[in-house]
Amino acid sequence: MDTREMKGKIRAFVYIDVTPGTEKSFLENLMKLDEVLEAHLISGQYDVFAVLEFEIYGKGLFTSAHEIITKFMLEKIRKLKDVRDTNTIIPTFSLTKRE
Repeated sequence: MDTREMKGKIRAFVYIDVTPGTEKSFLENLMKLDEVLEAHLISGQYDVFAVLEFEIYGKGLFTSAHEIITKFMLEKIRKLKDVRDTNTIIPTFSLTKRE
């Protein structure tokens, strides 16, 4: 199996609860953000599951990956119309089969 450590990048996984009836239009707007790699409609407590990816090099000497993701969540995701709640998961270490 060919796995690669994700050097220079960090991913976050976000569960998003949106206003009922707006799920598909929300998904389309969410996909317009460059950092969103994938977005899925799901069933359960949350309506959307999104995979985000961030370049961490060149973001400032003392800016942590956690700060980059938090800023994105507060300034972009949480401000999108129809967002009611979010739950963000930031992995501490990742391997991927994709580049």
